[in-house]
Amino acid sequence: MSVLFNLFKNLQNRIKGFDRINPMGKSKKNTQRGKFRNKLNHASRVHNSRPFRWLLVMLGWFFALLVIYSVGYHILTGKSWTDGHDWLASFWQAWQTFTTVGYGDAPPDDAATRIYTIVVSTIGIAVMGAVFSAAFDYSNFLTSLKQSGYMPNPYKNGYVIFNPDVNLLASFIKELRNVEPNIPICIVDNRIEELPKHISTLPKIHFVYGNTISRDTYENANIRNNKQVIIFPRDPAVADSDGTTKTIVDLLEHFVSEETRILHILVDPENEWMFKKNRSISVLESFELWAIIQECQDPYSAQIIEKLLMNSNGITPKTVQPQKILGWTWERFVIACMKAAKATNQSCTAFAMVKKGETIVCPANDEAIDKDTLISIIAGNEFDWEHFELAMINT
Repeated sequence: MSVLFNLFKNLQNRIKGFDRINPMGKSKKNTQRGKFRNKLNHASRVHNSRPFRWLLVMLGWFFALLVIYSVGYHILTGKSWTDGHDWLASFWQAWQTFTTVGYGDAPPDDAATRIYTIVVSTIGIAVMGAVFSAAFDYSNFLTSLKQSGYMPNPYKNGYVIFNPDVNLLASFIKELRNVEPNIPICIVDNRIEELPKHISTLPKIHFVYGNTISRDTYENANIRNNKQVIIFPRDPAVADSDGTTKTIVDLLEHFVSEETRILHILVDPENEWMFKKNRSISVLESFELWAIIQECQDPYSAQIIEKLLMNSNGITPKTVQPQKILGWTWERFVIACMKAAKATNQSCTAFAMVKKGETIVCPANDEAIDKDTLISIIAGNEFDWEHFELAMINT
């Protein structure tokens, strides 16, 4: 029994002793670069990790002992090798003994069988306990990997956010979900070990820890299957961060689909030239400062913009694709928009026109709406553009 005790004590230590920071079994004395490389490989190598291997080993031992006990019990009780029912009874006896259920419907009735049962079942019961322990440790291991950002993003049709400010992230997520409740969000960053609890416990939040120049990072973030990517500057208020942002945008374009939108935060407007050939849309980091300046020049304008962006009253800017009003002028569209809003009882205000990626605010009355034109309007969350466009034609 002392040998058995030492065997499973050593097994328990090996299972519980894996390094959560580097669970692939590498030495803690590795260089920082080596550790980082190991972290990037966690998601793809998780099934080679110690907890998973030990779970398989324990399951293998458990089923092997079930077979050994069944065969031995079958032989000792003198059953026929061809009697299928008696083989099932032997296996049933092994299972109820190892699981300590012990129905007692076919107890050993001779000394040899009882001694055999004592020896093998003692080992089997210990192994079964080790199976549950290994399964629990493997579950904790997977949870640890997820919290630390080493598991692929399982969500689709959501947002992927690079380098966000963790201090402002909760507010940012709240604002996104004011407009799109329960939208999946994946955060990609390598400056934090894991997300804060108040963020990681939110529904449909995922974290990917990864270097922005590593292919694994973009694949684990599941970029292709999500609808929008937002890149924040690596170092806020530092103009050189736009260079890092440019690198991320360039790499992203290898992984996004045609439907995926890319939005990046630009620190210095002078760096806009770097993104001219990219499909990414720029938003200035200094937008908040500009809102203050605008408020100084035009009272209440900043409050209006803030309400629109925060969707605090259910009204937001929306970009729509004209289908039935192609060839109309902006003047005709604005007049028809007011009439359709009254006829359908839907709030809608013409805001701007977008042609070939260029925004035209306050378009000329004779500016034409063609197949490459998008229209920005201000409308409620439940606004139905297809129905509204049809109403414009009929009014």
